[in-house]
Amino acid sequence: GRDQGHTMLDIALLGVLAQTAYNQGTNLYAYEDYRILRGAEYAAKYNLGNDVQYTTYVNSDVTQTVISNNSRGNIRPIWDQMYNHYVKVEGQAAPYTEQYADLVRTDGGGADAGGGYYGTTSGGFDQLGYTTLMFTL
Repeated sequence: GRDQGHTMLDIALLGVLAQTAYNQGTNLYAYEDYRILRGAEYAAKYNLGNDVQYTTYVNSDVTQTVISNNSRGNIRPIWDQMYNHYVKVEGQAAPYTEQYADLVRTDGGGADAGGGYYGTTSGGFDQLGYTTLMFTL
């Protein structure tokens, strides 16, 4: 229900946490039957313009009855990390993550922001980026 910019930030942060744990010998990428991959695939699928299932979200101060299309299709420097680990290291299928990585590649490197220039909002500053450089196998 929240905007897609925050959804993609969630995917980026999960990638950082999973990679840190992986470097220390714990494979969070594979946790709970590849739950992070399933979330990345869901977000990528929706943000590539496809329909996805959505369940109403309710908590103490908000009810979100539909998936948000706010910021849908944003370009964020996160997809090559997910793609390279899941497809190249784990041997998993990740068709939507791969499509998004293909769309974004090569991420980062822009003079305007650490992760590249991704518009006037915080998209280029929320995460480091450079996932093409750091994670391509």
